[in-house]
Amino acid sequence: MAAASRAAARDAERREKAARKERLLAESAAAVEDWQRHIDGLVSVHATLSKGLDWRRIGAEPQPDAPEKTAVHEEKAKLRLANFRPSLFDFLGGGTSARRAKMEAAVAAGASLDLREFQQRQSDYTAAMCEWDDDTGLARRLLRGEAAAIREVIAEMQALSENDLIGEEIGFSIGESFVHAQPKVHSDEIVPRFRRTQSAGGKVKETPLPVGQLNSLYQDYVASVALKTGGELLQLLPLDEVYVTCFSNLLDLTTGHKGWSPILSVHFTRSGFELLNLAAIDPSDALRNFRHSMNFSKQKGFSKVEPIEVV
Repeated sequence: MAAASRAAARDAERREKAARKERLLAESAAAVEDWQRHIDGLVSVHATLSKGLDWRRIGAEPQPDAPEKTAVHEEKAKLRLANFRPSLFDFLGGGTSARRAKMEAAVAAGASLDLREFQQRQSDYTAAMCEWDDDTGLARRLLRGEAAAIREVIAEMQALSENDLIGEEIGFSIGESFVHAQPKVHSDEIVPRFRRTQSAGGKVKETPLPVGQLNSLYQDYVASVALKTGGELLQLLPLDEVYVTCFSNLLDLTTGHKGWSPILSVHFTRSGFELLNLAAIDPSDALRNFRHSMNFSKQKGFSKVEPIEVV
């Protein structure tokens, strides 16, 4: 019995060790996956865009049809009354007069129901007319390039305002038929300073990320934010070109203080953007398809640039 007890204890200990090792492997794998997911997210901000709006189609939508007053329920009740013929069952149920009175009351109730349904259709029509007027009016103003209409659409853009990776905030310069977006992107601290891997034994291993790789990842992040911002604007506005200038909180060597400085400025065109396969591009390399201003080196990172002037 003692030998069996010791054997059972050893077996339980082996199972516990195996379970601990399995938990360690799972936790390590999850930690590595979290690191990789964060890195992938930084360089793929641009990968998904909102569904585009066809403002020309919206502006040409026909006006809703006004409802017509009908008497469907009243006419059905009148038809039943006109076809009424007394029978023995009417006498047994209270008499012909009572049955006829019920049917006459049904005619009045049908007329009342027809009126309520018409009033509801009128209410729905009024709401539909307001929506139609707002939508087509906005579309026509956008197609004319009105700055106020552009500002109205941008104010409703959720894809940029709800994306935490875009940065701290986005400013806009808006004029007739042009938009210049100025996102304040996160600093390079958004990129982890380490590389996370899993050792053969299952433990998490973290090694410092070389400066060149760190800066390259940050460059891809900033380029991805620029592509996301430009792409969303082209999706939601009937413009053929937009401007995006990304600002970062850089150290000014002349003053020794940090301040928001432009580090990437891009002139995006619709024709160029439509050629991109967003899921497969390298964000920094994709900027070659557009006129842009960027001063970057792998060892020093970004330097201040002059924003591209809006033509």
